[in-house]
Amino acid sequence: MVLIFFAPESPWWLVRRGRRDEALKSIKRLGRRNGTQAAAEDTLAMMERTIQIEAHMGGEPNLLDLFKGTDLRRTMITCLIYASQNFAGNLIANQATFFFEREYYSIHKLQSGVSA
Repeated sequence: MVLIFFAPESPWWLVRRGRRDEALKSIKRLGRRNGTQAAAEDTLAMMERTIQIEAHMGGEPNLLDLFKGTDLRRTMITCLIYASQNFAGNLIANQATFFFEREYYSIHKLQSGVSA
């Protein structure tokens, strides 16, 4: 949790807030070590153009957009894949210790009750 204070701001967030110089600095920090100034500026220009296109197409996205059109399909696929892990028994496998301990104590109580 402490490491979050050392994480750079998202360049996308910075560009959307009009903080272009900070976004460029963040792109350089997050990019390749041997990346050039021109490559970082190209990435920044691509981000700015993408944000302009998004604004032209429909403004600021919100959470309700996840349940409309093609995004609804993507949301459903993501949720089903996430839920399928639990359907496949992953939930029990990750908490197996709880079930093993519970079974051990129930068997132990049963055995001590029979022998008494």
